[in-house]
Amino acid sequence: MITNNSGDSQHTPSFTGRPLLKTRLIASTIIIGFLSGVIYLDIAYPLAGVGGLWLIPLLLLASLMAGSELAGMCAEGGLSLNKRMVLVGIFIVQALTTVPLLMDIGNGYPADCPIGRAGWPGIGLAAAFGLLMLTEMIQFREPGGVVAKICNGTLVVLYAGFMPSFMILIRTFDGGGELGIVALISLVAIPKISDSAAYFTGKSIGKHKLAPKLSPGKTVEGAIGAIVGGCLGAWLFFEVLAPKAVPAISDLAVWKWLVYAIVLTITGMLGDLAESLIKRDMQTKDSSSWLPGLGGILDVMDSITLSAVPAYLCWVSGLIS
Repeated sequence: MITNNSGDSQHTPSFTGRPLLKTRLIASTIIIGFLSGVIYLDIAYPLAGVGGLWLIPLLLLASLMAGSELAGMCAEGGLSLNKRMVLVGIFIVQALTTVPLLMDIGNGYPADCPIGRAGWPGIGLAAAFGLLMLTEMIQFREPGGVVAKICNGTLVVLYAGFMPSFMILIRTFDGGGELGIVALISLVAIPKISDSAAYFTGKSIGKHKLAPKLSPGKTVEGAIGAIVGGCLGAWLFFEVLAPKAVPAISDLAVWKWLVYAIVLTITGMLGDLAESLIKRDMQTKDSSSWLPGLGGILDVMDSITLSAVPAYLCWVSGLIS
């Protein structure tokens, strides 16, 4: 994730140089290009006529990779868990979240179903928790550490599986049509634009530390830049780009998308700090080195992960629609 002043720069000064910035820009461009291609396929050639199916494998892979990274960080930090069962739990959450989407291929998800679309991630989380409990029951030999393993595993499933699953719900909002894809893009674009604004503002004029013990590189000026950048990004998105796909969204009141932008910017920053908290406690810098210049999947998804549920609530509440 691109953060203002590169969150943990005090440990690796080279991470603030131009070579890193160039690497980040190249990696980001590749990721954006790939995502744009998948989104185009999802819009232009929806599988079985249902929007969102192209994105399911991508989100599942990202969630499993993020879960693997977080489980690895926990292990390095001395926290025990059953990594294999944790990844199975993440798969269960993601799989159950897609049940309504798969039912749309046939007769459609019944409107009167007592389990709403948003209820499936919760059922998946409960099933994953039950799996972790059952595993420890089977493997139990002597007292000590069992509860901790279950709690650690549940944290990883919650963070890497349950929270991102709301991206599926956002994509299928309003029947999975154009509005759903607009909602999903807004979830990704606004936090990332605000994140980039925080980075450049922090590097340019940042002087006052925001959370020195969690992420020494983050500044108050960077946070202000993030809010301004998020609002400008929302203006560009809702006033210029989104109406081309959904003309009706041009009637959206300015105050609504401003509130939405501020909510996603704040939750995005909190998501960034939340991962910094985990990394600080586990005494590691990046979640992995899979993405040159960006770290790991967790480093890329941190702001989006915590923003997914608030974004979903904004859309289903009618604030943005």
